[in-house]
Amino acid sequence: MKIAVTGGSGKLGRHVVRRLTEEGHQVMNLDRTGERSPGLAIVDLRNYGQVLDVLFSLDSRHSGFDAVVHLGAVPAPGLMPDAATFENNMLSTYNVFQACRRAGIKKVVYASSETVLGLPFDVDPPYIPV
Repeated sequence: MKIAVTGGSGKLGRHVVRRLTEEGHQVMNLDRTGERSPGLAIVDLRNYGQVLDVLFSLDSRHSGFDAVVHLGAVPAPGLMPDAATFENNMLSTYNVFQACRRAGIKKVVYASSETVLGLPFDVDPPYIPV
């Protein structure tokens, strides 16, 4: 399969790209950063036009994706203001799903975030007297 991985330069994305490549898939990393290579397309997922361009094949590297693995996001709270994290993660996810729909890509894997459950707290919950 020809698979696009958003956030393929990140902590999880690097492993996904490597594993898919080892399994014999053609993989394109779509990320804002990363080591320059033929398998990397620099894309700002917050920009719908850029996402459409890469999924609609501006050149032969990007043509005819069979699937997208969407991992591109701000990975944890506290790296930037909450509103900026929300804007980045929601807008980029919306853009990826919309562009996949427009490009006819029917297989999308969305992994959310390793911190989706929140930050761990070592605080006892308040109890109500009985």
